Amino acid sequence: MSRAADVQRILNNPVEFIKRLKIINKTGKLVHLIPNREQVDIIKALENGEATLILKGRQIGSSTIVGAYFFWKIYTSKEPATFAILSHKLQSAKHLLGMHKIFYDNLPNFLQKPLEVENTTEIKFKDSGAKIIAVSAGAEGGIRSFTCSYLHISEYAFSPNPEELKATALNALNDGQLVIESTANYFNDSLHQEWIKSLRGEAEWNALFFPWFYHKEYRSSPVDQLSEEEEIIKATFGLDLEQIAWRRKKISKIGLDKFKREFPADIDDAYSQTGNVYFRKEEFEGTQILPIEPIEWNAFAKPDKDDVYAIGVDVAAGVNRDYSVIYVVSKKTYNPVALYRSKNIVPTALAKRLQEIAIDYNNAMVLIESNNFGNVVLNELRHLGYYNIWKEADKDWLTTVKSKTEMFENLKSLLTDGYIGSMDMITYSELRALQLNDRGLIEIPDNMDGHGDNAIAIALAYVFIAKVNLKTKSYLPNWIHAKRINKTVQNAGVGIGINKRY
Repeated sequence: MSRAADVQRILNNPVEFIKRLKIINKTGKLVHLIPNREQVDIIKALENGEATLILKGRQIGSSTIVGAYFFWKIYTSKEPATFAILSHKLQSAKHLLGMHKIFYDNLPNFLQKPLEVENTTEIKFKDSGAKIIAVSAGAEGGIRSFTCSYLHISEYAFSPNPEELKATALNALNDGQLVIESTANYFNDSLHQEWIKSLRGEAEWNALFFPWFYHKEYRSSPVDQLSEEEEIIKATFGLDLEQIAWRRKKISKIGLDKFKREFPADIDDAYSQTGNVYFRKEEFEGTQILPIEPIEWNAFAKPDKDDVYAIGVDVAAGVNRDYSVIYVVSKKTYNPVALYRSKNIVPTALAKRLQEIAIDYNNAMVLIESNNFGNVVLNELRHLGYYNIWKEADKDWLTTVKSKTEMFENLKSLLTDGYIGSMDMITYSELRALQLNDRGLIEIPDNMDGHGDNAIAIALAYVFIAKVNLKTKSYLPNWIHAKRINKTVQNAGVGIGINKRY
């Protein structure tokens, strides 16, 4: 084969071309980039030209291979195509552009071609005008308006403003190819939300995830005896003894929590990290998580004339940003029975919708935050003639640091004690995303869609579920009687009468 034919063969094949690229490895040495099994699969996925979402473990090297693939794409382009590396901070994008400069500087001589532009934010090839650029979604660096054929966002889940990143990407791309990849940050982070949308069919992603055991090198000399937990893991994922041995050895070095985070076996593992989360997965063991349609109104149970209901309301401005949420909870079952959720309903219209829902659910008691737009809803609701509104000491509810802690502590207690038998997926996801900051205060992550509006609404509903009374004691289910009796006995050490009225 002639040199020209050999060069063309390499240029036509992304894997063959990428094998000629060099990277700085973890020990600081310059080495050839030899794609592993996962990286080859990513290349094949990218060749389809589809929008691609990659939830990565830390061992895969997805940022490197995505960069290498698009370096090949731009390097071999005959048109003035543009590949954009987008980050919230320009410095982060520049860092990834530096990897492309290493690719170029260390190409074999027979492949290298001249540049027209090379600086801290751009590499441009002289023959085609094709280029690789580093850009920021913010005003930093002055780069906001650009167009491109391909765009890469790395560590999307850690961006302080992922919605801005995605909006910038979509505005720049037109019909181009978008690739988002990231490790997991926290349950219901921006990447997790995109993953769930893909599963629901709400977003067209080619979603990729690689479990740790897909990596061929993760094996050790087999162990003789497995623990009960290892037997379950082995059967669940179809592992062999050499993989179980490698897992055991790794866990002995870094611990189980860190192993799951860095070497996830499935999506649940990737998002199982504990750290500073407020609601842990274990607290929902007795709660069935229900799928939910992405529509404004979801009714899980029809109104029962013999039941009493509590409604928690979180109010937004209705300008397509945060959600206004109405959450209805049953006294008889202690379960949510209805959910209203809208981004574009204004507070006065929300009051009318709230009145309709409250009347349908037996003139339910309503608890509304009196903060900001909540006051508008409270005033309008009273103007409409609905007065079954929660008050304490003749004051409406005001969410403070103290009251927010109390309402979430109350909700956590009900979950832990098994009172709440079901919950919708959106609310569950929001609750799992709540964090404790360094001062021990509960925080809603800034980059969470809707800013935890469902979480606030359901917590408000359960604030006074114990304070509303059923019409007669006979309607209270026996399982609630039994739980309350057992809890009282445990706490006080004495028995209570079966005929206590609620």
